[in-house]
Amino acid sequence: MNNFKKYSFAFFSIFSLFVNSQAIDESILSQLSPDQIERAKSIYASSNSTDAKIEELPVVNESLVNKKSVGDANNIPGKKYGYDFFLSMPTSLTAVGDLPLPNDYKISLRDQFTVILTGSKDAIFNLNVKLDGTILFPELGSISVAGLTFQEVKDKLTKLIDKSYIGVTIDISLQNLSAKKITIVGAVKTPGTYLVNPFTTITGALAYSGGISEIGSLRDIKLIRNNTEIFSFDLYDLLIKGDRSNDITIQAGDTLLINAADQFVEIRGAVKRPAIYEVLEGETFSNLVDFALGFNQTANISNISASFLDLAEAKITKKNIMGLDESLANTLSVQVFSYVNEKIANVQVLGSIDQPGFYDLSDYEDLKDLIDNLEFVDVYPWLAVLEQFDENQLISSSTLFNLYDPTTYSSIKLLPNSRIYFADLETRSFDVNAMSRSLIRDYSLVINHKQKSLTLPVFGRFSVSSFIDYLGLDMSDVSEIATYVSPLESIVINDDYREMDFVAQKYNTVSFKSPENDLITVSVNGAVEFPGSYTLNDDATIEDLYQLIGSFKSQAYLDGIILTRESIRKRQIKAIQKSKEDLNKALLISSQNSETISDINIIRALSESIDPENLGRLAGDFSPNSGASINTVLFDGDKIIVPKNPNAINIVGEVLNPVAFEYSKDMNISTAIRMAGGYQQYADKRRVYVIRASGIVDKSRRNIFVGNISLNPGDTIVVPRKVITDNPVIDALAPVTQILSDIAFSAAALENLSNNN
Repeated sequence: MNNFKKYSFAFFSIFSLFVNSQAIDESILSQLSPDQIERAKSIYASSNSTDAKIEELPVVNESLVNKKSVGDANNIPGKKYGYDFFLSMPTSLTAVGDLPLPNDYKISLRDQFTVILTGSKDAIFNLNVKLDGTILFPELGSISVAGLTFQEVKDKLTKLIDKSYIGVTIDISLQNLSAKKITIVGAVKTPGTYLVNPFTTITGALAYSGGISEIGSLRDIKLIRNNTEIFSFDLYDLLIKGDRSNDITIQAGDTLLINAADQFVEIRGAVKRPAIYEVLEGETFSNLVDFALGFNQTANISNISASFLDLAEAKITKKNIMGLDESLANTLSVQVFSYVNEKIANVQVLGSIDQPGFYDLSDYEDLKDLIDNLEFVDVYPWLAVLEQFDENQLISSSTLFNLYDPTTYSSIKLLPNSRIYFADLETRSFDVNAMSRSLIRDYSLVINHKQKSLTLPVFGRFSVSSFIDYLGLDMSDVSEIATYVSPLESIVINDDYREMDFVAQKYNTVSFKSPENDLITVSVNGAVEFPGSYTLNDDATIEDLYQLIGSFKSQAYLDGIILTRESIRKRQIKAIQKSKEDLNKALLISSQNSETISDINIIRALSESIDPENLGRLAGDFSPNSGASINTVLFDGDKIIVPKNPNAINIVGEVLNPVAFEYSKDMNISTAIRMAGGYQQYADKRRVYVIRASGIVDKSRRNIFVGNISLNPGDTIVVPRKVITDNPVIDALAPVTQILSDIAFSAAALENLSNNN
């Protein structure tokens, strides 16, 4: 028998002996502490007294009541903060006879009053609260007391007795306090219905369920009364601020609802309490540092790194935090570096490499040695950035280099606390500081080609032909003689572009000579008077096209004009193909895990549902009366579709019946989902969004959560799927799932709208 069971047995044994007035075995007494003996005596005494008592209640399973130290558990790095709070709280119902009864205590059914009269009349009355909420007082009749406070009942009885008896002193007390029945549901260890102490608070009640599980929210504990949410309790107010004011007493019939937490962020390094914290929408890095009790003495607050989930690129990225007022949105973890260990620490490598992260400086002689050991993924080679401090960690500097030109980096020594950024081929963007951004801007090469200007970041040696290949420039009708200008060197060179090879300087330009009448072909279909193909100058805009096609038909839906571009379609097809390859690799890894294979097949089915003909949309308002969008320059092969006025709202994804509904002005997210039969089992309710008729994605989560976001004709509501798994293979596929979902639902929205022409 473990200690808990041993002491419980001894306790209840001696309690039984007290009750039955039997002799007490000293061997049993020896197993109890003085406090336990006194407790047993007090319970025995209360059985024959008029003091307040409480009914016996069921207790939680012992396995859920491990009384280990909470303080130590909450200070473990990498552990979710606050979830051990309930382990130190009592979960069995104890007598409350020794507790003062507050005057604001509300009377409940089965409570018992003791009324003592002395003076001209001596009498004791034990008055039980009946099921109809009344007490029966001799000579006074039936008196309603249910729902009143203890003080209100005392005042009421005193007035009635004073009218009936003269020269009487009155003493009123409560003897048997009834337990409260409450319900606890959601993300708790043991949901169910419980009888609790009449003075139980929100936190005390949660202890009966074993506490909140580690997926549950500590910061949005909902108290529901009479089917209405009346209160939301943030446990961090108590745990971190010591503020108990919102830990209110619950009432009989109340329900506590614990939803899953939306976001957790880990903070580690030079803070006083590293841990994983739950964060709410709108909170910043400053809030997170406060949760961690602030920085320690060695913290270098200018060197804070964070990992983010990049939703646009569907990948995890890292960047240096410039200010603590930045939002924590999509943040996964935060590292606060210390001055103490940075001398022997690391260099951080970010961007288009196979394994971004921190690299030990002791493993590499210099920047070239590090680069030789990196594996790049679709990297933009002509410019990269090195940011580092001097030996004393005081003065920062930015250095540009070119992967194709080893002379730009072969002699650079790496210092502690350095950061290296590699851009990807497609976006060519850098998450760098202001100094680095200024350098990149200065070293941008401008390429003038067929009345268009393209700007590329370039440092070190480069050949003009390499950029022609990279950009896929159409060199038909282009003169072989190009002009290179370097104003800082006062150089103007006219030469065969195939032979041009330079070391980049600031403000460089390359201009190709071409005829003035370069032409493009654009197709227009749908609700226009003259559909078909149109030939325009290569610098033509959407506005120029509208001047050619004449008028739109009366039923044309101008707010939903669709523009598709072949280059975008090709990129999306490439992304789909890459995703399929990743899924095939995952299948090989998970060949023995049927559950994982099932989840992967669900993702594969999503990729197979995508019609390539519905790809390539450029989102925007291209109506004739729009502002900037109408000045969009057209490309050869662009397609314009002008749909007819839609009279429907489409809903796709994880609903029981994904169809189109007739539009009405009072329709919102909630009504549309109900009309579609409601959510399916794995619907991600917190990630619902709307694709507008313009193709623009509206992810106003705050409005969507309450279901009242306004809808317009032609909109598509998207209910994505939520994959619930602890499998690392599926977790690794999260970016793939996100990419496929975005493409699939965008294609579905385009198909629904384009079919309406």
